[in-house]
Amino acid sequence: MMSRKEFIIFSIAISLISALCFPVSAATFSHEEVRAALESTISKVKASISAVENGADKETVAELVSNAKQQQKDIENNDLEVKRQHAGKRLNTAWKAARGGDLQLAGESLKEALSRYEEMNKLYVSSH
Repeated sequence: MMSRKEFIIFSIAISLISALCFPVSAATFSHEEVRAALESTISKVKASISAVENGADKETVAELVSNAKQQQKDIENNDLEVKRQHAGKRLNTAWKAARGGDLQLAGESLKEALSRYEEMNKLYVSSH
């Protein structure tokens, strides 16, 4: 059987572990911040597509896609999270393709990502 002292130490340890593993609340982003992140991401994806279509080198395209990948992380909204992840996978595919020199695949993946981000933007704007 556990002594009272052992029980108290055990309880404190469990409380501490729980507090570290499960944050009390996530950051909340305003409507304007989410909308701005969506619009900025769409703009960066369009710039990446334009670079591919204008014959930019693979390093330039990879850098532009990387900027879009970073920007999309600011789209913080529970209702859009799954869609953001799916669109982010398209950006990741585009980034890998650009780094590997396959700009055709990069362009196709960017267009798919753009379509998904534009859909997200329409959904978000119509619900807010």
